[in-house]
Amino acid sequence: GLAIEVQSLTKDYGAGRPAVDDVSLDVAAGAFLGLLGPSGCGKTTTLRMIAGLIQPTYGRVRVGGRDVTHVATWARNMGVVFQSYALFPHMSVARNIGFGLRVRRTPAIDAAARIADAVRLVRLEGLETRRPRQLSGGQQQRVALARALVIAPDVLLLDEPLSNLDAKLRDEMRTEIRDIQKRLGITTIFVTHDQAEAMALSDRIAVLNEGRLVQAGAPDEIFERPANAFVARFIGRVNDWSGRIDTGAAMPGVRLNDGRALAVASALPKGPNVRVMVRPHLVEVYEPGARPQDQLAVQFAGIVRRRTFIGDVVELGIESDGLLISAEVRPGRDPAAAFGVGRPVEVGWSSDVTMVFPA
Repeated sequence: GLAIEVQSLTKDYGAGRPAVDDVSLDVAAGAFLGLLGPSGCGKTTTLRMIAGLIQPTYGRVRVGGRDVTHVATWARNMGVVFQSYALFPHMSVARNIGFGLRVRRTPAIDAAARIADAVRLVRLEGLETRRPRQLSGGQQQRVALARALVIAPDVLLLDEPLSNLDAKLRDEMRTEIRDIQKRLGITTIFVTHDQAEAMALSDRIAVLNEGRLVQAGAPDEIFERPANAFVARFIGRVNDWSGRIDTGAAMPGVRLNDGRALAVASALPKGPNVRVMVRPHLVEVYEPGARPQDQLAVQFAGIVRRRTFIGDVVELGIESDGLLISAEVRPGRDPAAAFGVGRPVEVGWSSDVTMVFPA
């Protein structure tokens, strides 16, 4: 794979704010970048500009140091997989996969060998003569992937390729795409609105919102140290309360709008109004009086009002004097997972996990 440099990429359709607004990104050779954000944030437009399918209003795209901003799509040597797969319905699987080779006038004998390799790579052996309509969604997805890979591209661009598949198949294809990408060492950009997908696949994640790049970094960095309230909410679950900077306190801290004070270990933003956030999996839940003596910096008494299974965790909704606190506990690991609705509890967390952002 070749490194990709995106410099000040902008697409302005002339109505309201630009669809993509001054986005700069570097993707190392062979790396997997997840381009993440809500619908309409500009991620597909960014990908299409990198692919050459849309001309930028401003900015540059370089691949392996070569400026390709005004180079035709087919001459950029990029494999692209769309959300809709965009297969040719009248062509067999083999002909669909070989389409890019025909456009490039690859000799038939080479083409046949490369198509066979691509078919094996995505595990479609035995289906070469079928038409797309005779395939399942997952198989169609594999055909689209093989068609992108058969040209031996320098860069692979994937636009929400898994969003039409059911959850189990999505997980399988995720693993498969990641394995193929690693094996081929191909530089990849993957557009998704699904944060779990981005976290599972990417070496680095770039978060877009309203056309702008809000944060780029390793998945754990973005999860643990979000740049702002938008990123904290978008990536992972979070308790989110409104508050203000507590100027009267001896230690720097914040007060929630109901008046309770929270100690905070990190640097505080300029106030006065702030959003205060804590990840539910960092909230600890105990029976009253059972909390260990290495006091948690923040602690409240409360009552379990809600208990929900979400995958491998139990989410407890705890009310403390009108404040709702969400805590995630692991069944089998944490005795709190057995706490039923109506149970009095104590909750706490350490001051260094309290995140504070400008309101």
